[in-house]
Formats: sequence, C-alpha cells, structure tokens
Amino acid sequence: MKRHIISAVTLLSLAALLIISPAFAGCSAAQDSGKLLFISGTYGALSRGNYDGDATVADLKHHGDFALGSFSGIDGEMLGLNGTYYQIGAQGKISLANDAWTIPNATVTFFKPDKTISLGKATSYTEMQANINSQLPTPNIFYAMKITGKFDWIKARTLTRLNKPYPTTPYSTITQNEPTFEFRNVESTLIIVVTPSFAGEIAYPGYHAHFINSDGKYGGHVIDCSIISGQAEVASLPNFIVNLPQSAVFYQADFSNTK
Repeated sequence: MKRHIISAVTLLSLAALLIISPAFAGCSAAQDSGKLLFISGTYGALSRGNYDGDATVADLKHHGDFALGSFSGIDGEMLGLNGTYYQIGAQGKISLANDAWTIPNATVTFFKPDKTISLGKATSYTEMQANINSQLPTPNIFYAMKITGKFDWIKARTLTRLNKPYPTTPYSTITQNEPTFEFRNVESTLIIVVTPSFAGEIAYPGYHAHFINSDGKYGGHVIDCSIISGQAEVASLPNFIVNLPQSAVFYQADFSNTK
C-alpha cells in the first residue's frame, strides 16, 4: 500500500505541525502506548464520492485492534473489536470481514483506555454523550471509547452496496435514505471514535459509533439509543496520522467548500 501520510504530533498545534511523510517515523511510541489514531482515507473524500479504498483490512490490522469504517462501494459498515474485524450488512447482520477487502475511510487504534466512566440511565444518545463530555479533559483531541451495557433500545442503520458507475447523489443523502432498524432490551458494545470539530474533513465529525450485540450476530451504525446501565472505557488520542487516498476522484475533488 502506497503511503502519503499526514502526521500530527499534537492536535492543538495542528496547523504548525502537519507534515507530509512517506513513513511513520516518530509514531511508533505513540502507537505502542495506545495514544495514536490511524486514519485511512478521509471522511471529506468519502463524502465527495470516493467510495473505493486503498487500504485492505489486513493493512488496518497492523495499525490497530479497534476500528470503525466502511468497505469499498460502501458495502456495509465495518467494526473492529479486540483485533477481529466485522462487516455489518443488511438489517444489521454481522459476518467476519475478509482481509483482502478494501476500505475507503477508517479510524483505527490499539485500544488502551486511560479512563472509565460509569453510565447511569440516559434517555437518548445525545444525553449520554453530554454526560461523557462533561468528564473529558478537552474537546480538542480525538478519543476512542468502548461502551458496554444494557440498552432499552438502539436505533441503527447500515450501508447498502453501490454499483459502478457510482451515483452522483450526495453521500449525506444516501445515508439519510438508508433503512433503519431497532433492537430492544439488548446487551451491546458500542465502538466509538470522537473527532474534534476542526477535524471533520479527516474523520466522521463528532461521535461515530457502531455497535455489536453481546451474541456477536447483529450490529449497525448507531443513530440513537437509550442506555439502562453500563460503563464507558475511554482512550485519549492526542496523536494521529492520515493515509491520504490515491485515486483520481480524490485528486480531482474540490475541497474549497466544506460538505
């Protein structure tokens, strides 16, 4: 896999410290400590129709055991937990991902939590986020979170594979028109990556969550939920690297206007 990498030592000085490098020099210590987020592709590129990826599932496994993303052709949702990567397909059915499948955009880390937050009953996903946010040191870095608990319900969706030539319909419209489904009275794990507001072109902005049921059979992209009880394990990620897409779609995309 060719690598044109954007590297940042700290997000708080992003503008001054972004550098382009063909290697991962200086990042191994952060990766080993679980303080590094690897981003393959960009959310901005995906949102502009760059639906084919450069990185394979096997590539991503070198960069983390905890991951979120989708597959080329937006063929379902991708979730990585404890080193196992899954595809979440129609109506939330889960199967193992093939190592050869490619990914247009993913966020990956070796999950090593440094904080645990006890969660009481929350009537909505937004309320649960507010509770967690109030206990974080800053909104200006990335976080990886694993929430395990019992839920009243989880509302979710997944992505339906597109065929080439890909439609010119905006990605936001495609996702909004995907069918949704609900699971009730379930024990589940939510895999979450939180992206700071200034980095929304790089990764899915704000809270990005996929869930997997305790039996490992169902999951999806979380739209809303109501938790009864559980806990959030949180890993602060002050460092990141980005593997930029290398396709004609990305090279020709207009990023002058934020999507």
